[in-house]
Amino acid sequence: MPRIRLRTGALAAATGLLGAVLLPAAPLAAAPQAPARPSAQGWIEEDPGSADLRLDTGTAPDAPLGASLEREPGDGPVALATFPARDLDRAVDELDVAIGVSGPAEGFAVEVRGERAEGVWGEWVPVAGSSPGAVAEEQGVRVRLPYPADRVQVRVGLSGEAADGGSVLEEVRLRPVGAADAGAGDGLPGRPFSARLFATRIGLVGGTTANGHTVRADDHFVALPSRRALAPRGSGDYTVRVCAGGGGDGRRCAYAPVWDVGPWNIKDDHWNTDRQMWRDLPHGTPQAQAAYTDGYNGGRDGFGRTVLNPAGIDLADGTFRDALKLPTNAWVRVDYLWTGGPSPRARVAVADAGDPVVVRSGPGLDHPATGMAADGARVAVECRSAGDRVEGPAGAAAEWLRIGEGDFLPAAFAEGGGAAPECALP
Repeated sequence: MPRIRLRTGALAAATGLLGAVLLPAAPLAAAPQAPARPSAQGWIEEDPGSADLRLDTGTAPDAPLGASLEREPGDGPVALATFPARDLDRAVDELDVAIGVSGPAEGFAVEVRGERAEGVWGEWVPVAGSSPGAVAEEQGVRVRLPYPADRVQVRVGLSGEAADGGSVLEEVRLRPVGAADAGAGDGLPGRPFSARLFATRIGLVGGTTANGHTVRADDHFVALPSRRALAPRGSGDYTVRVCAGGGGDGRRCAYAPVWDVGPWNIKDDHWNTDRQMWRDLPHGTPQAQAAYTDGYNGGRDGFGRTVLNPAGIDLADGTFRDALKLPTNAWVRVDYLWTGGPSPRARVAVADAGDPVVVRSGPGLDHPATGMAADGARVAVECRSAGDRVEGPAGAAAEWLRIGEGDFLPAAFAEGGGAAPECALP
């Protein structure tokens, strides 16, 4: 079946979703009319036509077992509507969430997230009891965010079963609750969480990622086995640093966004202490790695498939081949950059969308290349250093940003980072 990506009020019947209608621009005449609701003070009413809508009607062709783009029946949404981020007038750590649906009331998954004060998005939080029977109450469902946020966002997924039943998502509402206590966001680690993972190559050119991106042969992104860190299409809200090789000239690092879900599992956020599944495994150990090396879960993944490699991260071809220069699947070091503490942040910006920026060992073009940073990647800036003058999308600048130990990025290819201190002289 074809994979079709649509925006705004689109009829999904043409895509093989058996007549399901998502996000109509106006209520359908034939849809059951819900009782009128009194306006609720403080509710944010989402505009259905503003959502970025991704439709996924089948599996990637010839996808190998365990590959990121493979979809299991009944797992993961066949449609995903991501609404624009909303600015709040105060920081909160709780939200009320409500949706309205006509048609069968099962098969919807609602997730919310909040942006921390320094501009870092927290991970997506599933709304408990996401079926409309629970969420559509006047008070909605209350969700606690991991950190105070003055910017929030919601996305809604639709399962194949709901699509087959012709369900219609008609209403999405958010309500910030109270105000966060001062200091509620304290306690973040100084450095991002880091783990040693087995990396495999995604391939699957022409397939569609879980956030709706069509895979190209030279792409720079990664897949992790949990939807909690799935960045919206085109964004680097969740970026990892993947390093391979030893010290000196043999070390290379890639800075790449998380645009797909996999390998093997889809609910294995192994980088979190409070992980969604497999809670008895050590922090940072992917379930597939434990299944392959130790026979955990009978050597099978969350879908019951025999695990054939210990992969905990998948790399797009450009990241695998060009940024890290890996000849084959390999063990790598992965830093989950959004998990680190407050620090100045920058977004990598390139002239030609999709092309990466070369990262160097020092603040100048004569320094050896140490890897690449993907377009849109969100990186922490440790310090700023004077160096070679470079022209880029942000103008011409003789300044470089240190984004990791021994990794420098021209400031002309970055948005932000100006609040970072100057680098200490060697």
